[in-house]
Amino acid sequence: MKGLARFAVLLEILPLAAFGCLGIFHPAGDPQNSANRLIRLLDFQGTYWIRNGIPLPPPLLIAGLLLSILLWRRRKFAAARTGTWIGIVRLGMWALIMLILWLVHVN
Repeated sequence: MKGLARFAVLLEILPLAAFGCLGIFHPAGDPQNSANRLIRLLDFQGTYWIRNGIPLPPPLLIAGLLLSILLWRRRKFAAARTGTWIGIVRLGMWALIMLILWLVHVN
């Protein structure tokens, strides 16, 4: 079960890692127009949702957060508690970015 909790934390961190890798591999232009499938996949996990203004958090972040919450509620693992807090903080960061984009769009 601890391995599953660590996997959940990894799922929560992957969108941030995808964002960093995308900045290194494809620094300019629209990643969705790239011929490289890896670039398009990284964009889908990292920045696609924010760039297009879709009010859905990255799917891996939500999957990892839900898995961490489930493990924390059932087994009370320290790794699951840490994963839950990491997921909540990352979801809060995503919400803050979406709020800023919404405020810029409204004004």
